Amino acid sequence: MAKILSSKDAQTLKIASDILKDGGVIVFPTETVYGVGALLDNENSIKRIYEIKGRDFKKPLLIHISKMAYVFDLSRYVPDKASDLMKTFWPGPISIILEASCAVPRSAISYGYTVGLRMPSNKFFKDLGDLVGPIAATSANLSGQKDPLTCMDAYNYLKDSVDLYVDDGPVEKGLPSTVIDMTANPPKILRIGAISVEEIEKVIGKVSS
Repeated sequence: MAKILSSKDAQTLKIASDILKDGGVIVFPTETVYGVGALLDNENSIKRIYEIKGRDFKKPLLIHISKMAYVFDLSRYVPDKASDLMKTFWPGPISIILEASCAVPRSAISYGYTVGLRMPSNKFFKDLGDLVGPIAATSANLSGQKDPLTCMDAYNYLKDSVDLYVDDGPVEKGLPSTVIDMTANPPKILRIGAISVEEIEKVIGKVSS
C-alpha cells in the first residue's frame, strides 16, 4: 500500500524528496488541486505518470517550479508580458506557456517547441521544489475525472499506483490553474481557472480565448 503522510510531519519533506530522487512518483498538494508528479529529468518516471492516469502522450505535463531561475533554464525567451504575469500572479494559480529550451525533455514539450510552467504557492510544494528542482506534474486523477481537492480524492483515483501521498488538507482554491499561451499573439487563454480573464487583461491587455 502506498504511504500517506501528513505535510506537517517533520520527516515527510525528506521522504518525498528521496522518493523523487530515486525515480518515484508522488502525489503532492498545490493551492488549486492535488498533483501527481516526478522529477523533470527522469523520463521513465514521467512516462509512468501517463500510464497511471491513462493520459494521452500527446498532452504534455506542466512543469512545476519553486524558483524564478528555473524559468530561464527551461524557456528560450520570456516576453515582457509573460514577465509581468509572473510578477503579478506567481507564486499562484496561473500556468504560462513559453518556447521550450533544449533542457526540457520531449515528454514535457507540446507540439515540438512549447513548455508550460507553473509556480504553486503551497508551502509544502515550495519547500519540496527547493530541494529537488522542477517537477513535471498534472492533476492526481484519472484522465477525464473531477479534480482531486483532498488527498483522499487523489487516493480514491490512483490507489497504490504511486509511491507516496502527501496530505496537506483540502486545497485552498478548488479550481485548476488558468493556462495562457504567451507564444501566441495576442496571448491565448487555453484554460480558464482560478485567475479570470479580466484579472489577466488588467495586467497585459487584450487576450484571446
